[in-house]
Amino acid sequence: MMESLRNFLTGPRLFIVIAACALPFVFLGTSSLGSTFQSSFGSVNGEDITQADLQVATNMTVQKFKNVYGDDFDFNELDESIQLEAVKQELISQKVLLSESRSFGLINSDTEKQAKKSIIRNPVFQIDGVFDEGVYEAQVNSAGYTKDSYIDMTKDMLASEIFRIALGSSRFTTDVEVKELAQILEQSVDINFIKLDSNSLKSQIVNSDEELKEYYENNQIMFFSDENRSFDYFLLQTDDYREQVQVPESYVDNAYADYLSSASGSDEIRFSHIMIEKSNHSSDEAAFEVISEVYSKLKNGDNFSELAMAYSDDVVTKEIGGDLEYFDVDVFPQEFADALKDLSINELSSIVELEDTLHVLKVTELNTTEVMSLSEMENILIEELIDSESIALLNDDFNEIDEMIFSNDSIDSIASSLSKNLIKVENKELNSFNFFINDSRISDFLFSPDSQIGATGVINLGDSIIVLAVKSIEEPSIQPYEDVKDLVEDYLSENKKVEKQTLLTAELDAAKKENTIDEFLDAYNFLSKDSFVDVKRYSSLLPQEVISEIFKIAPDNSITVNARNGDIYIVDLLTMNQPDMETIDELLDQYNNFTEERVSRNISSLINEEIIDSAQVNLDNLAF
Repeated sequence: MMESLRNFLTGPRLFIVIAACALPFVFLGTSSLGSTFQSSFGSVNGEDITQADLQVATNMTVQKFKNVYGDDFDFNELDESIQLEAVKQELISQKVLLSESRSFGLINSDTEKQAKKSIIRNPVFQIDGVFDEGVYEAQVNSAGYTKDSYIDMTKDMLASEIFRIALGSSRFTTDVEVKELAQILEQSVDINFIKLDSNSLKSQIVNSDEELKEYYENNQIMFFSDENRSFDYFLLQTDDYREQVQVPESYVDNAYADYLSSASGSDEIRFSHIMIEKSNHSSDEAAFEVISEVYSKLKNGDNFSELAMAYSDDVVTKEIGGDLEYFDVDVFPQEFADALKDLSINELSSIVELEDTLHVLKVTELNTTEVMSLSEMENILIEELIDSESIALLNDDFNEIDEMIFSNDSIDSIASSLSKNLIKVENKELNSFNFFINDSRISDFLFSPDSQIGATGVINLGDSIIVLAVKSIEEPSIQPYEDVKDLVEDYLSENKKVEKQTLLTAELDAAKKENTIDEFLDAYNFLSKDSFVDVKRYSSLLPQEVISEIFKIAPDNSITVNARNGDIYIVDLLTMNQPDMETIDELLDQYNNFTEERVSRNISSLINEEIIDSAQVNLDNLAF
């Protein structure tokens, strides 16, 4: 497998992988999380874990959770042990992947070029869509990097991602293994089952006032109110500074000169290719015969995408008709640039020969940039300059406010010095805190156990600044019975339901043995009986956790399973049905596709099994 990966990551394929690889790095406001770790972070495979490693792992972990649970997910609400384990696993995975990518020689000058490109294209480092070195330096410094160390970190991440993509593009299963998988998944069972509907049972439970009050008195710790906090704040925005900005004419002239420079040569060419790898043929001449045949078909009007899917050796792009998206001089070889020069849309290049491969290129999109005159651009440039200067003035005030807070100035005096009115917010709970600005740093500051009454903080939000101060803290207290009566009833009913389920399960078992099950079922409307035939492992007829347990028992046996929603299933397995080989043979193509997709989706798990488990990990000192 490793040799095949080496072959995969050679020549133009490396360019293609890099072009397809996105390297997002978002400042997620989690630096406070990283700073809470102890100073000694341990090692993986003898390589020390640095503060920068920890920050990257933390950011990536948070982003993965947000990808699953949505952008509003607050990682800090998770139990600390869960946070710690998630960050540990990300650290191990990153270090192991980086080590493997180094062994394949994936960190090189091309990787560094692409790392710099990803930085330039990152919106975090841009002003109005244009990379700004001052913003870049400020952002990376605030995250604990230098400009050079951030490039090194990005380069490492990119190399690791290339390695991950290469693994995901490799075939890990043989035809024999696929057939075995198909035989397992196409097994089916015939079952009888009894379902105890949890919600229906709970709805029939009746609680007296005496029971509810007794439960309330005995479990008051469950009915404490949340801590309430009140605070003052004011907001500074870039719009507050626009009228202060004066733009000299020379600034406009310089900005227009920069525009002309960037517009030059900015035409976009989107193209596709068909690649023939020389090593796949008996000789270079044989490979050339194939590409010549393809070229002849193209000249005769055959469809380019169809020929790419039929002939191309590029495993990354052949399934999408050979599409390489937009040409980039830093990614693709000079031979491609020469071949694409002066081509019109839908026009074919001549055959392009590289050291290991042969190509035919086709231009699919051609977007020519129209250069605007100074008079057309003047207002745009002025607005951009005003925006840029407004941000600079905002940041100046941010630094001044930070110094005032350090000098113990109150929020009242800070607001007065900036001619801002304070806005008061009363009695907010952390669990239901919903501020109009969605930034976790705000809630982290307001509800921190370390925040004292009168404590003032300032947060830079990019295009605005918020200054906050805690004004009062109302400690948790036991809520009056009447205020939480519905909650008391829900808790008590849930407890009674669980007790009733345990008794009913035992009674059902006895009724089955006494052959009185039908009479027993008729007595309760929350119990039902049913039968299913030919239930496969991937069936949706029953909850998946129930089906999974059924396949663990032998025919003529019973099993009781608690579903995640609270329902209980008592299942009798009647027969286990084996698929015939003719059916399996018919399904092999589908299962081949299934296994390849599954490998790609679960590549991290495969890495854990094959590589990470063998890593020498020492993270005992990593703790909150």
